[in-house]
Amino acid sequence: MSENLSGIQIQLLLYFLEAEPKKRTVTEAARYLNKPKSTLTHVLDSLDELALMERVEARKSALTAAGQSVAQELLHKRNFLEQYMQYQDIPPAQIKENVLRALAAGFSDEFMERLAEQESRMHLKEIFAGRRNFSGREICDHLKDGSYYFPFIIYREQIKNSNNLSMANRGFENPCELIVKNHEGLIYLTAKTVSAESMSSGKKMEGRVNKLQYLRDGEFRDGGIDGRYVYFPITALDFISMGKGRDTLLHGSVCLKMQCSVGDFHMPESMAVFALFIH
Repeated sequence: MSENLSGIQIQLLLYFLEAEPKKRTVTEAARYLNKPKSTLTHVLDSLDELALMERVEARKSALTAAGQSVAQELLHKRNFLEQYMQYQDIPPAQIKENVLRALAAGFSDEFMERLAEQESRMHLKEIFAGRRNFSGREICDHLKDGSYYFPFIIYREQIKNSNNLSMANRGFENPCELIVKNHEGLIYLTAKTVSAESMSSGKKMEGRVNKLQYLRDGEFRDGGIDGRYVYFPITALDFISMGKGRDTLLHGSVCLKMQCSVGDFHMPESMAVFALFIH
């Protein structure tokens, strides 16, 4: 229902959610919002018709259960949007008005989820800016449970023919997915079927990655396989921070070994470097 509300209706709902009980009157709301009492009386009547507010005394009103739910949703979105706009360097004097317009626009849940993901990235960059070394575990300590998508590149361990991209880079869909739960994170790569010529016979072969190992504490450990997905913990990645301000880039990397369903996927290489970017 919140997507069908006007800006002044949203302001009044948030006021009655946050104000002290004794100040939940039209008079106090008009003083706080700097609006005429007559205007807010009409707004209050419209919210009453929507069953979001109700009269409890002659001069007092209160949120209904439905109104409480809608107001809490608006409060959550407002706080998130304010933080997002601060990261975008929008002047503080403009943030309040822009947030109200955004709430009244009624963005879809999908769009808000995308904004939330971007806000999470900017939050991470702010936390780790200037840090030369930090771990994937520290990244997860600052992320809420959910899915996050990041671009990546898989490099050869050594440059060959003036090219440092591994064949494995073609073997996965981009971006990868980071799934976080209880401050633990797994990186999921979606394998694609690719073709290459055999180094020994010259015949064309097609295959898909069916084994992955990641380097941790000086030894290679098995990653997981789930259908087309291969996965490994983000704790395997070592991160550095590069750049400044909004241009900060967080770069995490780990050495991987992979095998294909038909021979070695990245032959003749025995190892590749997976690099994840948070920008």
